[in-house]
Amino acid sequence: MHHEHDDIPLARRSHPHSLQARVDKRPKWFGLILLSLISCIAGALLYLASIRGPAARAPVPGFEGRLSQDGRLLGHFPYPEAKQNQLVSVSPGLSLRADAAKGFLAMQRAAAEDGIDLRLLSAFRSIELQRQLFFDVKAERNQTSLDRAKVSAPPGFSEHSTGYAIDLGDGERPQTNLSPSFIHTRAYRWLLNNAARYQFTLSFPKSNPQGVAFEPWHWRFEGSTDSLRLFEPAQRLHREKGTGSFPRATGG
Repeated sequence: MHHEHDDIPLARRSHPHSLQARVDKRPKWFGLILLSLISCIAGALLYLASIRGPAARAPVPGFEGRLSQDGRLLGHFPYPEAKQNQLVSVSPGLSLRADAAKGFLAMQRAAAEDGIDLRLLSAFRSIELQRQLFFDVKAERNQTSLDRAKVSAPPGFSEHSTGYAIDLGDGERPQTNLSPSFIHTRAYRWLLNNAARYQFTLSFPKSNPQGVAFEPWHWRFEGSTDSLRLFEPAQRLHREKGTGSFPRATGG
């Protein structure tokens, strides 16, 4: 700790009279202002260190990367893994958060009433499963991390781990599953016109500000306070950048 009585003896050896005169003439509030200024500078330095220093490295074992200032890794925001007691089964091997499951099943029933065979292809995925999908497939396809991240989130950064995200397909045209050609299906057109009624929104539209490839099959539930909180950073980025295009169907 720095004390005035430590500095003055050393200073007096060079400027004994002028220094003491300046000290005596300083207003009483001078020290308070100086202390406040030092505190502000220290706080700013600590903040910069927190977003740019070693702590900003992505917590993904086996992957060397640095987070952006808003916490993203290769375009993807970090997401926690839903606990097992928060999940309910929707179909064999597929589970979602209870409120998302309720919303999806209601949406699926409504689609069926309109003659649409809406299929659930993927729902909750653990971080460990996401690790396999990212690193193993990346190796099999000889992809760079950047290329892989355009179509698959790194573990710990997938919306699927929250239990709120789903991948959908059209039962009439299974060949379009998880493919950009899904946009040509009746199921996709129905989703554009009706998904919002059930609190689902398209996560990665064309030219989205996260830089993730357009995924017409990937939708997330935003019908609860918890889901809104989790996806607020992504929504805020979209509002600020305004580059993503959320399409609307115009017919059939």
